Amino acid sequence: MQNWTKPLFGVLLLTASSLPAMAGFDEDVDKAYAPYRVALFKSNQNAAEATKMAIGKFLKIWDGTILTSYTTAPARYEGEANWSKTLTDIKAIAVKADAATKEGKVAEAHEILEAIRDELDGLRDRNGIRVFSSYITYHSEMEHLLNVKVSKESWSPKLAGDIHEQLGVLAYLAKDITAHIPVAYQDQDAFKALLNGLHQSINGLRAALDDDDPMAVAKAIKGLKPAYAKLFLKFG
Repeated sequence: MQNWTKPLFGVLLLTASSLPAMAGFDEDVDKAYAPYRVALFKSNQNAAEATKMAIGKFLKIWDGTILTSYTTAPARYEGEANWSKTLTDIKAIAVKADAATKEGKVAEAHEILEAIRDELDGLRDRNGIRVFSSYITYHSEMEHLLNVKVSKESWSPKLAGDIHEQLGVLAYLAKDITAHIPVAYQDQDAFKALLNGLHQSINGLRAALDDDDPMAVAKAIKGLKPAYAKLFLKFG
């Protein structure tokens, strides 16, 4: 089993430095993104009050900073045709999610909130901009594996092969995250531990597949989500 801890931070001074310094708008979006991540995490746990509080914090920053300070696109986004619409659409999504949460529809609020990430990704993609969050694309691929039902009865070479294939995608995405760590995170022990936990969850599933043990595979698949969620919640 490969040990990700040792090589992980020896090469990152080169790879992470390739990311451009974050400009003012992206810094402010990052501040709003912190409570947004909490809202996603808490809504996924069906925690209504915590979700409502997190959405409120997001909206406070979005209203108080983003919508007031960036009425026109900054230089990095010059030429963006949907600048104002994108920013106001993001607020509308958060308001809609807040309303759903207050009605007790927390699972629905979670699905609504996902659209904010899509809006931000679209804005950056249209303008050729990448930030660390751009590389946290692990979630959607991980969901495919989480939906796989593994048991002694369902176990077969084909199922094992399908899981191997999906695991390869996750391993690639995890390496991509590793290759684009911001300099600010490199010396943070908490970040190192969480990123290593993500890689170890992948290694654990690979080991279970190598052992041809369906019950160990099922357990390892369940371990993928908390490892990713902890990293995303704090740093994604």
